Amino acid sequence: KPGEGGQLPAAKVSVEIASLRGGTPRVELVSPPPHHDTYSIEDLGQLIHDAKAARVKVVVKLVSSEGIGTIAVGVAKAGADVINVAGNTGGTGAAAVTSLKNTGRSPEIGIAEVHQALAVNGLRDKVVLRCSAAHQSGLDVVKSAILGGDSFEFGTTALMMLRCVMAKNCNIKCPAGLTTAHDEFKGDPRVLAQYFMNLAHEVREILADLGYSSLKEIRGQADLLHLINHSTMIGQLDFTKLLAQVDELKITEPVYLEADFSIDDQVIDSIKNSIIRGHSIICEGAEFKLNNRHKTVGGQTAIDIERLLAYQITAEQANDSALIYTNQHGRRYLAADSVTIRTTGSAGQSYAAFNNDGIRMEHTGTCNDGVGKTANGGTIIVKSPGGGSTVSGENVLIGNFALFGATGGKAFINGEAGDRFAVRNSGAMAVVEGVGDFACEYMINGAVLNLGSFGKGFCTGMSGGNAYQYDPENRLETLYDTSSVDIHSLSEETEVSASHEQFILYMLEQHIEYTQSTKAQAILDNWDAERQHFKFAIPLWLYKTQTAEYLGKSMDRKAMVEELSIAYAQGQIKQVQEAYNNDQHLFDGKTPTYGEVDSRLTYNLVNSYAVIDKAYRIAKDQLSKVPGAVLPITDKQIEQQARILFLQRPRKIQDALVKTNREAYSNYSDEQLAALLAEKRLTDYKSALMLRDVQSIYSIGSTAWIIEQHKTNQLALAEVTGIEEYIAALSSLEIVQTMLNDIQAA
Repeated sequence: KPGEGGQLPAAKVSVEIASLRGGTPRVELVSPPPHHDTYSIEDLGQLIHDAKAARVKVVVKLVSSEGIGTIAVGVAKAGADVINVAGNTGGTGAAAVTSLKNTGRSPEIGIAEVHQALAVNGLRDKVVLRCSAAHQSGLDVVKSAILGGDSFEFGTTALMMLRCVMAKNCNIKCPAGLTTAHDEFKGDPRVLAQYFMNLAHEVREILADLGYSSLKEIRGQADLLHLINHSTMIGQLDFTKLLAQVDELKITEPVYLEADFSIDDQVIDSIKNSIIRGHSIICEGAEFKLNNRHKTVGGQTAIDIERLLAYQITAEQANDSALIYTNQHGRRYLAADSVTIRTTGSAGQSYAAFNNDGIRMEHTGTCNDGVGKTANGGTIIVKSPGGGSTVSGENVLIGNFALFGATGGKAFINGEAGDRFAVRNSGAMAVVEGVGDFACEYMINGAVLNLGSFGKGFCTGMSGGNAYQYDPENRLETLYDTSSVDIHSLSEETEVSASHEQFILYMLEQHIEYTQSTKAQAILDNWDAERQHFKFAIPLWLYKTQTAEYLGKSMDRKAMVEELSIAYAQGQIKQVQEAYNNDQHLFDGKTPTYGEVDSRLTYNLVNSYAVIDKAYRIAKDQLSKVPGAVLPITDKQIEQQARILFLQRPRKIQDALVKTNREAYSNYSDEQLAALLAEKRLTDYKSALMLRDVQSIYSIGSTAWIIEQHKTNQLALAEVTGIEEYIAALSSLEIVQTMLNDIQAA
């Protein structure tokens, strides 16, 4: 979807979303235009080539606008399998409101223009034309087919079949529970299935009336449609070109420029066999000399290996192979350097794209743009072929936007890179010996060490991870983005700087090991003198979202209490859910000793009893309101309903707990609330990192940040009463009062 990009507001970046995206909870995620690997139709062709590394068909979505026919011809030549024409009636949730209201024109115009342009250029049979035209009835589908459509989308109408009420506030609070959290979703998939069956019957009836047996037969038969022409119509427009019927140019034996993965095709079978047998493999030789026509080298291999490990080998084969490991989430991955591919020459675009765990891509020579694009593991090494210069700008080995969107892995570049190095890096570690403008732009995780020159816009929009710069000339102060990061030096001699120093030393040693860099070796040999020249960047977003100082200034008391109350309630419910799911006792069945009334175990047991008691009372109330309910309701019925509430619909229990939690948190001062919230946010950050399914994340700087902030929070909360004590006091009174009310009612 080459478009305007989108934005996910900070409030919606939960722990789970941050984990999936590689970001930080409560920090907004953006994909701002233009996408830095798509500036032209040629770039789009490269992006399509990259996507085909997954052995899939590629869909390109275009909006119905002026010139869409010419654009569609370019997209078809670029290798797209499907062209999706969108109109002015839909819109993604991440788009700006101004775009939703003002972008695009009638989809019918776009469908007809694309069909006609493809037909006269001999490309109509190469692609499938998919229509997104607010289809509601069978007649809509037939009209789109007559205008030139092959495939038909249903969005709003399908949602309406699932109880969408068109409230038009999807991003705030969906009353049907389709787009936001809801206690219970009441949509029925059978209704949607019946709708599509009825639609198909209507399409068949219309086709029969027209004398045709399939939608393919009426594709492009514009003479079947007529423009309304009536004397009473006002403001008539000339739409005759919309219904122009063009003759399709048929090519008898077409030759299309398709994706070429000849290098990957040479090695994949032997690699698969070696992995299953548990033997590492090295691929090298004269056949691995690359030129700029060899694009996305290694990309298909990386995806094929992931598919092999996840779906194609048996559990027995995985256990027998010495190269295959399994992480805590059940994902299989390869041991380090299980597969080594050594290449030479001048590699084309997207070298080592999608690189995966266990794959070592080692290239001696130069590479074009997009090295390591969206890599999620493994090691990428680019060595100098010799003959370069030590002068800045004269030893460029790789092009622009290397490591674009990488989520893991390591990269070592024995020379300089182009602009936007590690743009939107989400977890990879990289060492490079010079970068252009806007290095580490929009970076949200990972680590980058630059040993050479750099341009303007260093760390622009960076919100996570760490960037390290060797800066003997003190140029960084005027070239970094002051609105995004805070710059520190190793000469500060703090615990934090000491941690970052150890990480820099580790990266230098790794760089020397993989590339034999003379520059890195010279710095390491003279470390006592050189260390003062190293600067490291810490994103301001971390300070803004995870430190008590910033939180106390930026949030009011009510907002802090609300976030803490909801989070604690969710934790209380999760504890009971895990006990149900694992068929275990709470707190491993431990009970306080006689007279132990003020221990943490006592407080937790009281609070858990209160949680279960609330659930049982909500369950009893719900059962009593069921039409035709047989009274009295039995304890077994209440227990079963409470279990359903915990495991499937916990929102009502959460709302009840939050009321008590709000009162408990009101006992703290504003400063104490800020410290408690900072610790809660830090815990969320750790949870997001632990939930990530990427194995190869190297960011000791993030670990140093977590340790430092945890120490600060613990110091601030050392003499503060724990929240469980306050909640236990309130819950005890509530339980006793409820029991007395029950006795009186009886």
